[in-house]
Amino acid sequence: LPNGLRYFVRRNARPERRAELRLVVDAGSVLERDDERGLAHFVEHMAFNGTRRFERQELVRYLESVGMRFGADLNAYTSFDETVYQLTLPTDTAGVLDRGLEILGEWAHAIVFDSAEVERERPVVIEEWRLGQGAEARLRDQQLPLIFQGSIYAERLPIGDTAVVRRASAGDLRRFYERWYRPDLMAVVAVGDFDPAEMERSIRAHFAAIPAPADPAPRPTPAVPGHAETLVGVATDDEATSTSVSVLYKRDPEPARQVGDYRRQLVESLYDLMLNARLYEMAQRPDAPFLGAGSSKGRFLRARDAYSLGAVVDDTSVVRGLEALLTEAARVDRHGFTATELDRARQDLLRRMEMAFAEREKTMSGAHAGRYVDAFLYDEPYPSAEDAWTLHRRFVPEIGLEEVNALARSYIGDSNLVVLVTAPSRADVRLPDEAALLATFARVDAGTVAEYEDDVNDAALVPVPPAPGRVVESRLHDEVGVTEWTLSNGVRVLVKPTTFRDDQVLLSATSPGGTSLASDDELLSASVAATVAALGGAGEFDQVQLEKRLAGTAASASPRIGLLDEGVSGSASPRDLETLFQLVHLHLTAPREDTSAFRAFQARARSVLENRVRDPESALADTLQVTLASGHPRARPLTLDRLDELDLGTAMRFYRDRFADAGDFTFAIVGTVDTASLRPLVERWLGGLPSAGRRESWRDPGVSAPEGIVRRTVRRGVEPRAATRMVFHGPAEFGMARRFEIAALSQVLDMRLRDALREELGGTYGASVSGYLGREPRPEYSVSVSFGSAPERQEELAAAVLAETARLREEGPTAEEMATVREMLRRSMEAGMEQNAYWLGQLLTYDRLALPLDAILHERPYVEALTPDVVRRAAGRYLDPTRYVQVVLLPETAASSTEPAGRPAPRTSLPDRP
Repeated sequence: LPNGLRYFVRRNARPERRAELRLVVDAGSVLERDDERGLAHFVEHMAFNGTRRFERQELVRYLESVGMRFGADLNAYTSFDETVYQLTLPTDTAGVLDRGLEILGEWAHAIVFDSAEVERERPVVIEEWRLGQGAEARLRDQQLPLIFQGSIYAERLPIGDTAVVRRASAGDLRRFYERWYRPDLMAVVAVGDFDPAEMERSIRAHFAAIPAPADPAPRPTPAVPGHAETLVGVATDDEATSTSVSVLYKRDPEPARQVGDYRRQLVESLYDLMLNARLYEMAQRPDAPFLGAGSSKGRFLRARDAYSLGAVVDDTSVVRGLEALLTEAARVDRHGFTATELDRARQDLLRRMEMAFAEREKTMSGAHAGRYVDAFLYDEPYPSAEDAWTLHRRFVPEIGLEEVNALARSYIGDSNLVVLVTAPSRADVRLPDEAALLATFARVDAGTVAEYEDDVNDAALVPVPPAPGRVVESRLHDEVGVTEWTLSNGVRVLVKPTTFRDDQVLLSATSPGGTSLASDDELLSASVAATVAALGGAGEFDQVQLEKRLAGTAASASPRIGLLDEGVSGSASPRDLETLFQLVHLHLTAPREDTSAFRAFQARARSVLENRVRDPESALADTLQVTLASGHPRARPLTLDRLDELDLGTAMRFYRDRFADAGDFTFAIVGTVDTASLRPLVERWLGGLPSAGRRESWRDPGVSAPEGIVRRTVRRGVEPRAATRMVFHGPAEFGMARRFEIAALSQVLDMRLRDALREELGGTYGASVSGYLGREPRPEYSVSVSFGSAPERQEELAAAVLAETARLREEGPTAEEMATVREMLRRSMEAGMEQNAYWLGQLLTYDRLALPLDAILHERPYVEALTPDVVRRAAGRYLDPTRYVQVVLLPETAASSTEPAGRPAPRTSLPDRP
């Protein structure tokens, strides 16, 4: 536009009847002055507290009234370099899109910084700061100044300085806003199911009149200076739950504007694919030098790119892990990758792009919007799926080993290196100092490194295919478009062809039983049986060989064993459907009992459990779990002292027994399938599964919640914060109408608590509510409320929660609230109906409940039946003031409840909920 604002408009029909709008402001915390630290983020908060045309919370209520959800569809975030406002809107209701653009326009130039509203929002910003505190924040506090050495980025964390936030005035916020919120630093992005010409006219109408500044301040891009010496940082914390070591190589940003740049990025992608495959292979060994490792190169900050090589290690294995990382990089440098590795990486890279190309017409609008945001912020091109696929096919086959191998020596040079270690504070573990870490580099440089041997198994996935079964009964659920087959071995299959995606098929199966059928003695091993079996691979392939064997295919499957059922889930491209069925067949009939994989699993679990006890949030979660189960032995969390009780033989015997008889399995298949071509695959691979005629069911393990009111307090941690979990629970009458009633009640309570706890009391960054109504193992309900706060305000806020539940029981919601909730539920159902995953879940749920599948299309009457009185009665059933569990996490000492003024919290570019 003439005032400098840029806009991006694209019509896109996925999802239907939706649009994604973005206001992108090329201004973040790095533009703050010393006395403004935190104001960029504070301004973002104030955008939701009133503009010239919208009073406080009016725009939130309006957007909720058209079915959009606060946080999910209405959001914003502030990072170092930008602030982005996000709206998801329906396009089938007159005036909504134009109103959405009006809101963006108001945010762009008409935020009202009312002094009373600033005072009201200030504690909410402080509560967001509090939410970000903990071990991770303290570790970053120690290391970010080293990573950003010599740069203002080290002092401009987006959450800001609490001392500045506490004293900032409305005038301070307005001055920052007027200096940086201006059209030459803004873009509007609009992608969705709308008329693009009309959208362009509307954007011009709302944004062209915004005045350009007469004398705009230059928008600087602060540098991150280079350094010849290697910087080393070792950070520890009493509550850290893992140990990591990483090498960060800061690089000048490389352009991505021309075809040659695109080709370079493909070379880099191949390198990362191959090196990460090697690191993954190493991590599967029982004596692995790390628990997991990875290699990546990409954008670091506006002024810097970075290559990183990092690993999570055992607390005593920092040097060993670092040496392993550097050795693998040196192995590539000296010997290169192998031809077979490059062939697999090419296949995978091409297959991924081929799938993206196949889905080009079904790409979600949010994905396009995100790419346009980057195009504006980083001045990058946005090639079409057609162009990207053409470039992949042109370049990937011609990229040779020499090109890829050369990256190893260019990635980790002698300058701009930072070596970082984070670890728990443990008196029994001595961490390496700077000299020991730097000596590792010299030792690897001087040592010899053997060539990599590529262990590949090229055998057929299933050497001898099973004898096929046959469809003995076929039924068409015409209204819902589902074909139901019953096979000769008893397996039932529900097939729904869809056009939501062009290259996706989802599969899920379930059978009653699960760990409920495990004896007390075998329960612990049974609970990890599916994980252990999957880590062992399948058939003739261990896990690593299986990954290699599947190169270039888009098919995956994994088994699971839950409390009341067992099953398998998977996905595939239509052309790889047979591979998916083969994987399902192998997991059910030929699991591998791999001792090495089991030992590696135990080693990783041991490392996690050794430090999990340090984590305050884990202590809260464990206490809530045990309390809700009334201390039942089957609800005990896995602890370090029980780890050695795990037995591979017991786990695999239980696994084989659960999958020995497929006769009571029900499979659901949803996606881009043709029933005629699918049928022979189903008959062979699912009809060929073993069946012994068993008809099993789950067993009620007898875990039940306690009677009355139960309160527990957990004292862990040093940060000045509390976390509260309140769970209302009890027996229930199960039914579809009841499910919608508890969903509506939960949404009303969520909105009420947002207003009461956040907007009125300023006591929390956010409260969340979730409701559940289940039938198995017995009909019961739960309504869970979660919020964080200052320790000294926890009791006040918990009392406010109880007060709001009492109001709902006595008065019920208002007619306006109910209209909003009904519209939210309608819109949620509408969006779900266009997603394969939604249909997959619905088919299995309705089948398990013995409900007609056609009823999936007829849930709307349940929504329309929701009235204030219906929800008031539901509140009486599900918010029983005499029956709930409350668990509160508080700091270990009273002294810790005093927050350190002025200390920054290093949450950087994580999205905020407004």
